[in-house]
Amino acid sequence: MKRAIGIAAAGILAAMTAEAYAEPQGWVFNRTVVSLVNTANGGFNIRLSPDLTGCVSQSGYGVNYASVYPSHAGLNRIKADMLTALATGKPVSLYLGDNVCTVAETILGPYF
Repeated sequence: MKRAIGIAAAGILAAMTAEAYAEPQGWVFNRTVVSLVNTANGGFNIRLSPDLTGCVSQSGYGVNYASVYPSHAGLNRIKADMLTALATGKPVSLYLGDNVCTVAETILGPYF
């Protein structure tokens, strides 16, 4: 009985840890853009497949959305790349500038 409780507790702890996982700063390569959300502040959010996790998106869209803030100097160029990727299915790579998924740089097309 004690062993069963221990195993159940370990499973719950593992599930809770997975939910708390955040993307590390750095590159995520060769993802597919599945959704773009324009936010009220003039920025936008990006959802990829496979999903990002642990993000803190603008306007509360959830843990799977990376954010490009309106103050980013490359806002319009990044938006153009993401729209192209969404429309064509081309892969993208994003450089996440922090562990809450703020986009700093992008690559449109496959990265080998």
